[in-house]
Amino acid sequence: MRVALTGAASFLGGRVLRRLAERQQQDELLVVDVAPPPAALGVRYRPLDLTEPAADQKLLDLLREEEVDTVLHFAFFTNPRRDQAHAHELESIGTLSLFAACAAAGVERVLMRSFTAVYGARGHNPHFLTEDTPLHPNPALGWARDKREAEQHAASFARRFPEMKVTVLRFAPLFGPHLHTFYTSIFDRRVVPVPMGYDPLIQLLHPDDALEAVDAALATWPRGAVNVVPRAPMPLIGALHLAEKLPIPVPHPVAYAASDLMWASGVADAPGAFVDYVRYPFLGDGARAKREMAFEARHSSKEALFAYLAYRYPGPQAPRRRREAATATDVEASA
Repeated sequence: MRVALTGAASFLGGRVLRRLAERQQQDELLVVDVAPPPAALGVRYRPLDLTEPAADQKLLDLLREEEVDTVLHFAFFTNPRRDQAHAHELESIGTLSLFAACAAAGVERVLMRSFTAVYGARGHNPHFLTEDTPLHPNPALGWARDKREAEQHAASFARRFPEMKVTVLRFAPLFGPHLHTFYTSIFDRRVVPVPMGYDPLIQLLHPDDALEAVDAALATWPRGAVNVVPRAPMPLIGALHLAEKLPIPVPHPVAYAASDLMWASGVADAPGAFVDYVRYPFLGDGARAKREMAFEARHSSKEALFAYLAYRYPGPQAPRRRREAATATDVEASA
């Protein structure tokens, strides 16, 4: 494959880049992004900003010149952005430009990152959401709305250009060492307000499993969307107790209003609409990944949580957490 990768500066995109750099010849791998990759990797780089006017034409010229046949699109924000206009230009309009360029250049395969959050967190969600479930995130939440639009662009081009294989991996929230997201920030506080009367199951995906899923997708290229989820979910309140946090129940209208106020004040990591994701479940079903990609996560949500806690609280700060993390690793190794 002659591969072009966007979003190499993101956490998952960077890990994918390092994995590919170990396997691909130097002239077979190209980073297309606003920021260059680490020089130590020796990877070729072509600067491109997907939010610029005529980005589709610039990308088309680049893809033809480099004779790229495979594009990996990871240029998405994990955390909500205060500049929603820029986020929309990158994730929705930028993805549209990317697929237009790929189709015109005759690119054979496109792999795009997405998130199980695009399903939307709702009270009537089934326990596990399959890939054909309609995507209904909270319309007030631009972070999820832009990603849903990106998926709509991907599906539209897949229908119009069936010769181009389009794979969309919907990852459950990543949780593990070296991650700093609005989701991990919940577990960084000693006291955690939670919506009163709600305790949804949550999925926490270990980054190593996310990377293995990308490998599996590159080997099999299933068409359409595929959920990438951990081996088992866990209750939110149970996760907070294991992390030795103190959950404080608050009425959910207060949780939404307070989160919006703190977001507007610049002290919160996410706006109030994100309360949906700690109030209701949004669990992806992993059957298609197992069936069509031969992929099944090695880590459970609990093991991903322990891996994060061992990283976040090293040494004597949390001896019980370290013992539990070690126990989880031992169990995994013997399985």
